[in-house]
Amino acid sequence: MYKGRFAPSPTGPLHFGSLVAALASYLDARAHKGVWQLRLDDIDPPRHDPASFTSIPNCLEQHGLYWDNDMIMQSKRREAHESYISALSADGRVFRCLCTRATLGHLGQCESDCQLSQHNEGSQRLALSEETLSGFNDLVLGSQAPADMPQNFVVKRRDGLLAYQLATAVDDIDEGYTHIIRGSDLLGSTFRQMAIHSALGQTSPKYGHLPIATDPMGNKLSKQTGAPAIDTKTPVENLRSALAFLNQTPPPPSCKTPMEVLTFGAEHWDLARTGSS
Repeated sequence: MYKGRFAPSPTGPLHFGSLVAALASYLDARAHKGVWQLRLDDIDPPRHDPASFTSIPNCLEQHGLYWDNDMIMQSKRREAHESYISALSADGRVFRCLCTRATLGHLGQCESDCQLSQHNEGSQRLALSEETLSGFNDLVLGSQAPADMPQNFVVKRRDGLLAYQLATAVDDIDEGYTHIIRGSDLLGSTFRQMAIHSALGQTSPKYGHLPIATDPMGNKLSKQTGAPAIDTKTPVENLRSALAFLNQTPPPPSCKTPMEVLTFGAEHWDLARTGSS
C-alpha cells in the first residue's frame, strides 16, 4: 500500500514553498488511495521555533491537508537512531572524526587518518563504498546518478545531536514509506539517505523531486531567506496558486472550499507534469 509523508522541521511557519511540497505529497498519496503522514523533524533544538510546533499542523488543517494517524515527532525516535548508529559502527562503517571545518576536504569529507585512528571523541561519520552508491529513477526528474558525493559524511554531530540524514533515512524505512515526494533542493540528501539504506541492507522508497519555488530575484523560498508565512485566511487561493505552480489542471470556479479543491486536485493529479512547472 502507498504511504507518503510531509516532514518539515519546526524552525518557523510554513511558506509557499512548504505548501507546494505538502500539497504535492498529499495529492500523490490521495491519488493512489494511500496513507499520508505528518512528521515533525525536531532533532535540532537550537534551530527550533517553539511556535511552529502548533503553527505547522494548524496551517495544514486550515488548508484541508489532514494527515492520517497521529503526528510523529522525530525526537521520540532517539533510541532507535542510536541503535542504527551502533549497528553501523559494529559493521565498521562508522568512524569517529576530530576534523574541524577548516581541515575538512572536498564536499566536507574527512580526508585525514581519522578512520584509522579509532578516536573515542568527535563526530561520527559513515564511510561510503561503491556498493552503497547507486543511481535511481526519479518519479519527476527521471534517471539520476550520484554525482559529487563525499567519501564520508556525518551521521552524529560532535555536540551529540543526530544528523538529519541518519534520522530521516532510518525513520523513512521504519515508518514504512513507499514514496517520498519533496523539493529538488533535497536531491543531494536523497543520495546520502539511500547510501544509509544500502549500508543497512534496506530498500529505499521511491523518490520524486519537485521544482523549487523562488522569489522574484530567483532565490529559493526558505525560512533562512525570510520567505513570508502562508496567509491562513486565504486557503483556497493558496491551494490554487500551489496547484498552478505544480502545473496541474486548475479547479473550476465551483470549487470554493479547501476540500473541494483538494478532491478535484487528487482526481486530476499528474505527478509527471510537475517537472515542467
